[in-house]
Amino acid sequence: MSSVQSNTVSGGWPVPASAVALRSAALRAGYWLGWASILVVLADLAVGVGVRHRWVLVGATLAAAAGNTVAMVVPWRDWLATRRGRALLDFWCAGLIAFVALLVVDAGSTFSLLLFVAVPFIAVVQSGWRRGLWLSAAVGTCVVVATLLPLSPGATAMRLLLIAVVAAVALMLVRAVGREADRALVARMLAREADHRIKNDLQTVADLLLLDRPDGADGTRFDETAGRIRSIATVHRLLTATGDRVEGGALLRAIVSAAPVPVTVDADAGTFDAATAQKLGLVANELLTNALRHGRLPIVVRLRCGVETRLSVEDGGGSVEPRAGFGLDMVRSLVEQGLGGRFELDAKLGERTRAEAVFSAAPR
Repeated sequence: MSSVQSNTVSGGWPVPASAVALRSAALRAGYWLGWASILVVLADLAVGVGVRHRWVLVGATLAAAAGNTVAMVVPWRDWLATRRGRALLDFWCAGLIAFVALLVVDAGSTFSLLLFVAVPFIAVVQSGWRRGLWLSAAVGTCVVVATLLPLSPGATAMRLLLIAVVAAVALMLVRAVGREADRALVARMLAREADHRIKNDLQTVADLLLLDRPDGADGTRFDETAGRIRSIATVHRLLTATGDRVEGGALLRAIVSAAPVPVTVDADAGTFDAATAQKLGLVANELLTNALRHGRLPIVVRLRCGVETRLSVEDGGGSVEPRAGFGLDMVRSLVEQGLGGRFELDAKLGERTRAEAVFSAAPR
C-alpha cells in the first residue's frame, strides 16, 4: 500500500507501518550502538582492564561484531512480521543478553552500564509476548549477575531499580507510540471505507442520470455531467486503493480509459492530495472531452511535475470557436480559483491545439 501501509503477522492481523517503522528504526540505532559498545569493550580490553579470561572476552566481542555486521544487512522492515525475522530477532536478543552477562561476570561491574542499553533496546524492538519473555530473561540475568558481583546489597538494589525504571520508561514510550499508530490506522481505514462508499454512490448517480438521457444532441449535456461525476468517482476509487494521496499518472490513465479513441498519456511521477486530485481530474476530463469533440487525432495528455505542475491536452487541431463554452469556463475557474494557477488555450485554425493548466501545488 502507499499511505496505509501494513504488514501482516501470521495470525492475519495487520501491523501498522508506523509500528514497524519504529521497531526497524530502533534496530538501526541498535547496531550503531552495538558498534560503539564493541569498540569500547575492545579498547578496555586493550588497555588492560582487570579480567580473568581476556581471550575469551576478545573472542566473544569479535563474535558480537560478526553478528552485528549480519544484523546491518538484514531487511528488518520487511522481515519483522515474518517467522524468520522474529527468529533472527530472538537470536539477537539472546546473544546480546549472553554477551553483556559474560562481560559483567568476567570483568566485574566495569561493563554493567551496557545493561542500561540492552534492556530498553529489547523493550522497543520486541513486541507481544516475546517482549515480555525477553524482558523477563534480561531482568533475570541482571538478578543473577548482581548476586555474583562483589557489591553491597544497597548498590545492587540501586542498579536493579535503575534498570527497571529504564525498561518501564521504554515500555511507556512504545505503548504511547503504539496507541497513536493504532488511532492513525483506524482513521485511515475509516477514510478508505468512506472513499469506497463515495465512489459507489457517485457511480450510481452517474448511471441514474443516464437512465433519463434523451436521444440525439440533447443528450450531450447528460453525457458531460455524467463524465464529470465519474472523474470525481475515479479519484475516490484511487484513494481507496492508495490512501490519502493519488498518483497523477494513474488518475489520467483512468480518465482516458473511457475515451472512444486512443489517447496517449505522458505523465511524470507524482502524487496529489485528495482535494487537488479532484480538481485535476475534473480539469483533465473537461479538456479531454473538448479535444474529443472539437479536435482531431492524435490526442496527447501530458503531466509535468516540478516547481510548477503542468497539465496539458494537445490534439491535431480543428475548429476554434466551438471550444468556448461552459466546460472551458469551468476549467478556467477551477484552475484560477481552485488551484491558484492559470489556464492557457493555444488554438489556431487547422493547426495543433494545446490547452494547458499550470499551478504551483507541487506533487510529492
